[in-house]
Amino acid sequence: MEQETGSSQVSQKPKIGPYRIVAATSFGVFLSALDSSIINVSLVTIQNSLGVGMSEIQWIVLAYLLIITSAMPLMGKLGDRFGKTIVFQVGMLIFITGSLMCALSSTLILLVMSRILQAIGASMMTANGLALVTYYTTPKNRGRAIGLNSIVLAGALGLGPVLGGVLTEFFGWQSIFLINIPIGLVGFFIVKAIIPETEKVLETSFDTVGAALFFVFLFTVVYYVSVATETSIVMTLAYFAIMIVALLGFIYRERVFCSPIIPTKVLSDRRISTSIFSAIFSYMAMVPVSYLIPYYLQEALGFTQSATGLFLVSYPLVISFAGPISGWVSERVKAKYQTVFGLVVEMIGLLSLGITLGNIPLMIISVSLMSFGMSLFTVANGNFIMTSAPKQYMGVISALTNISRTTGFSVGIASVTAAFGWFFSYILIQNPSLVYGVAYEQAVQSVIFTFSILIVIGLIISAFRGLSPAEEGGKPVDDEVCLNPQEE
Repeated sequence: MEQETGSSQVSQKPKIGPYRIVAATSFGVFLSALDSSIINVSLVTIQNSLGVGMSEIQWIVLAYLLIITSAMPLMGKLGDRFGKTIVFQVGMLIFITGSLMCALSSTLILLVMSRILQAIGASMMTANGLALVTYYTTPKNRGRAIGLNSIVLAGALGLGPVLGGVLTEFFGWQSIFLINIPIGLVGFFIVKAIIPETEKVLETSFDTVGAALFFVFLFTVVYYVSVATETSIVMTLAYFAIMIVALLGFIYRERVFCSPIIPTKVLSDRRISTSIFSAIFSYMAMVPVSYLIPYYLQEALGFTQSATGLFLVSYPLVISFAGPISGWVSERVKAKYQTVFGLVVEMIGLLSLGITLGNIPLMIISVSLMSFGMSLFTVANGNFIMTSAPKQYMGVISALTNISRTTGFSVGIASVTAAFGWFFSYILIQNPSLVYGVAYEQAVQSVIFTFSILIVIGLIISAFRGLSPAEEGGKPVDDEVCLNPQEE
């Protein structure tokens, strides 16, 4: 593969240890993941402060996930083309700006728009963070690096409710956004000091049309799921028409264009596609814990925000312990076995949570068990995908890997909200005299049991993933880089 000439060329990859590269990128990875979860425990407070309903307040979360999901392939491609480090740094600055605007927002519309700006910056960091870790590691130490990266990622997702609850209760909901500013600035200068620029794929044309089609497809899918329960038949058909046209147009574009956003050889690689889809179902199954349980603890059990956050602290604690172990195991055990075992443990934890609702100690044990299984799966799955990725498309594959997380969470949040509303209404219709807290608990339990089916689907998909290049002694799926594409 040819590289650009000039001062920006990286003729020889600098040696950066796995701990240094993870330490540097962890700030961006931490912030982008933190802001997808820190707000969950504060939604009730923000809802009351802005005077809106539950169906409206969910857009503070969904807008962030919609944009970060839809924009990541484009940002990954930009990282491959212009350099992953510079795109990562620009993303940090945009994210910091969006955080300040969120804190200053006085209406729901302003807050949602500010969250969109945050998401643009987060998509730049998320799409290129894992790619940088992969770029500066080798197959021998990549599992440990991705394990450490997963600690940061899962730790941020788990710490979010804890930190959000404490900050909101004592300093107001605006503080959950203001805390991003000093962390982001420190991270920006650390990345600038530690991580040199990566090689750039020399292309004279950029697939703007393909990027737009993929954005429209992802955005429409997630948006439709968010409003499905309130959508007429005519509008449902319209949404599906947009999805189909955008997807078919994107596939055709990627097949004929010389510098595609996502090469068709990558899309058709079973190793990558099965890993991404199994991850989507795994993350969706986590949503009842990260999104619905905080509501349950506060609305049904009367927990304060800080107490709710403390309940969820078991998640990051378990991940901190399990991440390095999962990374070490992933370097020695075939991904198929570790991912399947991890999903089985995750499912046992989720089912246990549904059974033990109301018993706080047993609920904590269940969440911990689920977190341990999630760690085993996520580390092995991420290592498998990035080991299967061709070098020149690491940014794009990294973006697709993270899309599985954001798609799982965004679709999961919309689905959980709709499912809970249906179950809660049905239970009250069947038992009008039922106490509110009991009805609430039964509805939450029904959602948890329903979502456990998603893990079974992920298990089946993961079992057919095949072997990674390292496991079978081969090379990643590759695709030629088009150096002189015909302008269109």
